[in-house]
Amino acid sequence: MNAHDQFIKTPAKKRTSLPKLAGAVACWVAVAALASTPSFFPALTQFPGGALGLLSVVLGPATCGAADETDYQIGVEDVVSVAVRERPDLSGSFTVGPDGALALPLVGEVKAAGLTVSQFSRELNRKLSVFHAGEATVSVAQYNSRKVFVVGEVAKPGKYSFSVIPSIWHVLSEAGGPTDAALLSGVQVIRAASGETMTVDIRKLLDGEAPDQVKLQPGDTVRVPRRASATPGGSVVYVLGQVSSQGGYEPGIARDVVSALAAAGGITERAEVRKIMLVRRGSSVSTPMRVNLEKYLKEGLAVGNPETRPGDTIMVPAKRTWLSTFFSPGVLVTLASAAASVALIVSSD
Repeated sequence: MNAHDQFIKTPAKKRTSLPKLAGAVACWVAVAALASTPSFFPALTQFPGGALGLLSVVLGPATCGAADETDYQIGVEDVVSVAVRERPDLSGSFTVGPDGALALPLVGEVKAAGLTVSQFSRELNRKLSVFHAGEATVSVAQYNSRKVFVVGEVAKPGKYSFSVIPSIWHVLSEAGGPTDAALLSGVQVIRAASGETMTVDIRKLLDGEAPDQVKLQPGDTVRVPRRASATPGGSVVYVLGQVSSQGGYEPGIARDVVSALAAAGGITERAEVRKIMLVRRGSSVSTPMRVNLEKYLKEGLAVGNPETRPGDTIMVPAKRTWLSTFFSPGVLVTLASAAASVALIVSSD
């Protein structure tokens, strides 16, 4: 019996696998190496999950913090690899059916869904022992029950499977990372079970300004929208003024004033939220509307957060101070005119 076979039949609590131990050693070596560089600690704030997040990028998500495969709970659609040295005809890769069972040669159907790899291995070997068919080594070839779909502005859209579903950023990294046209402030997570859609600002996660509160679940879809270009076609919602990132945004992301401001990275400290202007373009005439966002934020009034339409322009003005009022163009023109009049009177005398 080789070491791998012995490990499969030994409960995880009684034995530690060599790959897991090697992974832990690799993590500590990497920490020691990175910590010796001056930029190590500032770099931690740039990755969700701190040190483990950074190390997962350096070493791969399966090295640090990943669960032992024998502890993985098999699910429907997973592909399980069975190898029987004494009986190659019994070996192969098998997919867990909708009923949670594997149809295997000789022994028939064996329940797999809900069992860990080590539990299923013990059950399979118990059935094989009745036929004196040798011992089976079991592993998971494809983790299809824990799949996540990635669509939109990433290098490699598609389906990705994980033994342990990582953070949103790590899933995007697995998909080759976002493209230059990606709207990172409006990444959407669509729940498979309920259809609920949540918007995540990936930039704030990377900057350490927001916790990673949206945890991905099996079957979820991560959609990375495209940053719309400000074209005269009027198919986008334009956000200008005191926001972090001015530009045009897809109506699906900028559904109302609040979501449009969120897509633009949020307002600045100088923003005057009580005097936001929403300009709605008509067939011949544009209609300006004043939006008091404070009424929505403090009182929950829908009038403070109207829905947008393609072609709308949202203008967020800056707060006016006594200094900005004094040096406004109107006041300066008035003062200049008065000074010119005084000079003219003095010169005539």
